Amino acid sequence: MGTTDQLPVVADWFSLTWVTARTAFLTEPHVDELLQANIWYLRGRDRDLLVDTGNGIAPLTPVLARFARGRRREVICVATHAHVDHIGGFHELERRLLHPHEERTAARSGDEFPLLAASWSQELREEIAASGFVLPDVLVDAIPDPSFDPKTFRIVPAAATHGVRGGDEIDLGDRRLTVVELPGHTPGSVGLIDHEERALLSGDAVYEGGLIDTLPESDITAYLGTMQHVRRLDVDAVYPGHGEPFGRDRLHELAEEYLRERGG
Repeated sequence: MGTTDQLPVVADWFSLTWVTARTAFLTEPHVDELLQANIWYLRGRDRDLLVDTGNGIAPLTPVLARFARGRRREVICVATHAHVDHIGGFHELERRLLHPHEERTAARSGDEFPLLAASWSQELREEIAASGFVLPDVLVDAIPDPSFDPKTFRIVPAAATHGVRGGDEIDLGDRRLTVVELPGHTPGSVGLIDHEERALLSGDAVYEGGLIDTLPESDITAYLGTMQHVRRLDVDAVYPGHGEPFGRDRLHELAEEYLRERGG
């Protein structure tokens, strides 16, 4: 992913993977690994849930319309945190949930050019490099339509309609989720426990790959506490913010690895 000259146009911007009969995740395969976040879709009897919204490069509304199968469906959206790869499509949803500690970051989300690494601050680029990521000049290798320009793209900022904190519950009618606070990557990072599927939707708190805890808003001490917490959770699966789902044993291994490496 280098220049924006003659980037191919890809009509189907999102890839879709069904994990169970009522849970799927979308990814943006033409976005650089750093920003290639999962968008989780959970179907309920009375309403549906979207966990994170990707980069906002292509609209989510047509995808949600396909999920609705011609019926009107209420969709609740929870952003696990306010980084651009998780909040880019936040503005498309009517009911938007976000931890209050993330509101300031969300309000500033339209200030930068997220797909043009050269426009990022030197400090941010150095912190990302310290986490093991090599940044290309442009963080996409295709575009969703001919008029899209990665060099000038900015996401549309949107305020949350509701704050969300640990212990809050989201009711989909026949499916209940509980919010858990997972600070460290950012101050207001949250996850959700899906009681039906005994799964943790972990956001960027834990996933396979290099966890990022060196950003200006990161807190390693808080992250250590989060890892202590997640290894005690009674779940069978993890639906992460990046990469493929994994099971309880791998969750414990990842938590233990982080605690050994960062806990001293």
